This record gives sequence, C-alpha cells and structure tokens, in this order.
Amino acid sequence: MSDTVEILDPRALLDEGEPSATFDLGAPLAGKVVGLRLDMSWRSFETVLDEWQRLVVAAGAQPRLLVTGERIGDEGVQTRADLDEWSRLIDCGVVGLGN
Repeated sequence: MSDTVEILDPRALLDEGEPSATFDLGAPLAGKVVGLRLDMSWRSFETVLDEWQRLVVAAGAQPRLLVTGERIGDEGVQTRADLDEWSRLIDCGVVGLGN
C-alpha cells in the first residue's frame, strides 16, 4: 500500500487552433430562459450553479433550475420525463461537468 494518492487534473488543455469549449447563441441572452441542471451526485456543483444563476439574471435572462434524480427504475422514468419537459421550457442549457 502506498503512502501517497495521485489526484488527476480533470481540466483539458486546448492546443492553439483547437476549438474552444464556448458556445454562442448568436443573439443576446436577455429575455431567454436558461436551463441549469444539477445532478445530486455532485453536490458541490450547487456553488457553481449559484454563480451561473447570478450571471444569467444579470444578463437579463431567466434561470430555470432542474435537479435530476436517479437514472434507473421508477425514479429514472421520472428523471427522463423531467428532462424532457425541462428541455421544452428552455432556450439553452448549462449542463454537465464541462462548465
């Protein structure tokens, strides 16, 4: 057994000329509904979403938060239904670990 633990850096380093991880709606954010999805398996993301909500409101848009549940069983069926409905109610969304 080792006395050290190696922690991997999850950030991707982009080479010059590589596409960035940004997205442009091609229109102002003001007046849009911006979906923000929280997966309860990564609770610290709540802090990130607090900041996203602040920025979305400051840009004149309306945040719409969705907290997803399990992916299997009866709760998985409900999660898929919630995601389906949420996706119809938003103009764009911020999801996943790539934020």
